[in-house]
Amino acid sequence: MKKSLFFFLIGAVLTLTAFFLIKSWLQPKPEFRFGADRAAVIKQVEMLSRLETASFNIDKIIEAETNFDSLKQFLFGDKLLLIASGKVVAGLDLSTMKPQDFSGSGSVITVNLPAPQIFAVILDNSQTKVFDRNQGLFTKGDINLESEARQKAETSIREAACQCGILEEASKNAQQQLEVIFRSAGFKDVNIIIPKGSCN
Repeated sequence: MKKSLFFFLIGAVLTLTAFFLIKSWLQPKPEFRFGADRAAVIKQVEMLSRLETASFNIDKIIEAETNFDSLKQFLFGDKLLLIASGKVVAGLDLSTMKPQDFSGSGSVITVNLPAPQIFAVILDNSQTKVFDRNQGLFTKGDINLESEARQKAETSIREAACQCGILEEASKNAQQQLEVIFRSAGFKDVNIIIPKGSCN
């Protein structure tokens, strides 16, 4: 009696196990869909803050002199030739962005970015040197002339970078870099809008 009951229980357990195995095998597995995590994307953009996307290295020759007439220049004047080498860095300041700059649904997102701007003009002191200097007969030179020439060099290098299209380059590179970020976050259709920047 006990032996038959034991075999009955074993048979019942095996039957139930086989039933659930067959049921799980026949039942189709559900497919899950997940919406893109917008908060994570915004957080990634906020962490980038100032996104530097373009840098130009530019050399300029700056001629500076005291503003005297010919005789006074000969006696007390100062004139120099500065070879300046500098780097201009441009990009987008993403810290100004707000949640409403992101829109879309599902796998589609539209992002309105700020205009590109120049972040810095940095003179390379190791490469920026006075190439030639002529001083008047009765002077040791104007102590402020070289610093004024360096300031002029920074302005000229900035203007040259703008004329060479550094802001357009910054926009193009920013679009490429941010598309990678948004696509890695699960978006398939990424529309990035960047207004035209101004060097003024």
